Amino acid sequence: MDPTVADPDDAQTPEAQELEAALRWRLILGRYAEDSLGFDRLGRCCGALGDGAGEGGAAGAGLRGLLDEGRTLDAPLNYIYDRAYAQRAHRAVGTGGSGGLSVPMWLSQVRELFPREAVQVIEQDALTRFGMTELVTDPEVLRRATPSEELLKAILQFKHMMNPEVLKAAKEVVREVVEKLRDDLLKDCSAALHGVHDPEQRPPQRTFRNTDWQKTVRRNLKHWDADHDRLVVERIFYRHRQRLKPGWRIIVSVDQSGSMLDKLLHSAVMAAIFTALPAVTVHLVLWDTRIVDYTHLAHDPLEVMMSAQLGGGNDDQAALEYCAALITEPAKTILITISDWYICVPPKPLLALAQELHAAGVRCIGLSALDTDCRPVYNEEVARDLAAAGWYVAALTPKQLAERVGRLLA
Repeated sequence: MDPTVADPDDAQTPEAQELEAALRWRLILGRYAEDSLGFDRLGRCCGALGDGAGEGGAAGAGLRGLLDEGRTLDAPLNYIYDRAYAQRAHRAVGTGGSGGLSVPMWLSQVRELFPREAVQVIEQDALTRFGMTELVTDPEVLRRATPSEELLKAILQFKHMMNPEVLKAAKEVVREVVEKLRDDLLKDCSAALHGVHDPEQRPPQRTFRNTDWQKTVRRNLKHWDADHDRLVVERIFYRHRQRLKPGWRIIVSVDQSGSMLDKLLHSAVMAAIFTALPAVTVHLVLWDTRIVDYTHLAHDPLEVMMSAQLGGGNDDQAALEYCAALITEPAKTILITISDWYICVPPKPLLALAQELHAAGVRCIGLSALDTDCRPVYNEEVARDLAAAGWYVAALTPKQLAERVGRLLA
């Protein structure tokens, strides 16, 4: 149980110890063990303590917190493991505490509430023991579902099991989610990457770099000289400011191990946004213990998501070495690495290379999170060491990343 739910002092009381032990057994044995575990009595105990004032009321609130947490954890477990009662044919399977859950919602809750090792066991049980294959066998389930990031994550987790008809329906769901996310991020990031036109600012500098050729041609078409087959330009128009310097290279390196699914989605969309910038070369590299270069698909986040193979460990050092080999002009290179930094190799060589890249002039950005929630789970020790090596290490939203990249390119 999460020790932050109740006050530390309450956790030492006999009531808290008894309740926590009962909750642990309840999660193991299922809802039909409630009577044997005395849940009704424990619930009344919590209510009685909560009705009082002072220390008794605080203790009751802490115990109720433990009960609430147990119910939250129990709902997704009921959803799948209640099916065991039906298999043994001696219990009727009701909705229990999991009523109203859909398959995508269930997958989302399991991934949010349980550690990675438990998630792998639960998902494997769902498919192999209980035949919960709705997402991988029935295209109508996907067509009826509301496209969402949670559904996209479920599709990516099981896409390797889908037959062609289901995969086609799944791809349409992924397309809709990715395109909506890209439109939303473009609205947030465009100003940061391209600059904002403000009519109140002073006129733009009249330089060749700032010339707006499209507007100049369009506005002077009325002066076309048909006799001499030429365009007479009476006025040249200029952009308010030209922020991007030519020749920049942006390398987006993404840990695609199973725990990084949220980051992979936003990273792929941000890479596509970067590819639209003028005079910028974008590389997209995905890795776990293998390294796959998706640069040829960097403009198409849909294909990146459908091609990515999630899972495995993460070899940060090999990925960093690969990215270093892509660098030709360190002073005009931005390296963005998205990882949880739980590496499976000794950290010293990795940190030495990280420091070497920074010293060479590469703008190195290490992100433990890249999504709208920014709730990272990461190896703090490695992150601190990267920061000490000169890297900018943070958890950012896509808009914050765009602002930082925009400042570097300006």
